[in-house]
Parts: sequence; C-alpha cells; structure tokens
Amino acid sequence: MAEKREHIHVRVGFPISPKGPYEAEDVPETTVSVVLAAAMNHFKVQDDSQFTYVLAFDGQEQSGDTTIGSLAGDSDRVEFTLVKKITQG
Repeated sequence: MAEKREHIHVRVGFPISPKGPYEAEDVPETTVSVVLAAAMNHFKVQDDSQFTYVLAFDGQEQSGDTTIGSLAGDSDRVEFTLVKKITQG
C-alpha cells in the first residue's frame, strides 16, 4: 500500500513577473482555487475587467475544484504556471 503523503510541495511560476516563484507545502486535499488565490497574492495581481488569472498544469488550464493531490499522482510535488488571460468583452 502506498504511503499517504501529508504534504505536497507546490510551485507556481509566473513568467512575466520579475518576482521569484510562489512555493508552499499544502495538504493533498488543497484545491487549485486555493493555490491560485495564494499565488495571485504572492505576485500582487488580481482579476479585473480586462484580465483573469488561471493556473495551468502540464499546459492545461485547471478547474478550481481540482485537488493538488489528484494532479500530483505519486509525486510529492506539483508545478503550475500562472497564466494571464484576456477577458472577452
């Protein structure tokens, strides 16, 4: 039986920011929306009428209710990219 991980190392990069990546240790049940909020705070960005921010994992935008444990699989770490999306008006 696989050992249950207590924490997963989370890393969020934001290529257009001069600031270093957001990093944290979170429980596997943590949702993508929680990580997104923390990363946006770290990078000092917020959604507005022109742009929204999402997290991408392996190049795919992730739903806010997805858990980091489900993305990490057998790994003890997960890496996201913060993506700035233009809001369609």
